[in-house]
Amino acid sequence: MKHFIKLHSVIRYAGMFYTAENIQAAIRLVMRYKLKSEIIGSWLYCFTNELIGFQLELSGFWYSVKHRAFIYSGTPKSYIADDETLDEIRARLGSQQVKELDNELF
Repeated sequence: MKHFIKLHSVIRYAGMFYTAENIQAAIRLVMRYKLKSEIIGSWLYCFTNELIGFQLELSGFWYSVKHRAFIYSGTPKSYIADDETLDEIRARLGSQQVKELDNELF
């Protein structure tokens, strides 16, 4: 059954995702599919429990196991581990929910 769900997810979103060339394109992508997302500092965190990770990765996101989120930073994953929790990063860099953003970004 799990394989069916994954396959269904891939088919459902097939061809609907594109490579995000910048942060605004990544924000438009997560807003289009109403994915729970947050900008923390200059990075976009996408917290989704849908099985669309493959498509997000094709769009330029990478997955953080520690923060349980797909992240878009505009650069490939650096594989540098840090000890900060997500709340500590939010406190240090600031955060904003994507659904609250002004349309001026687009």
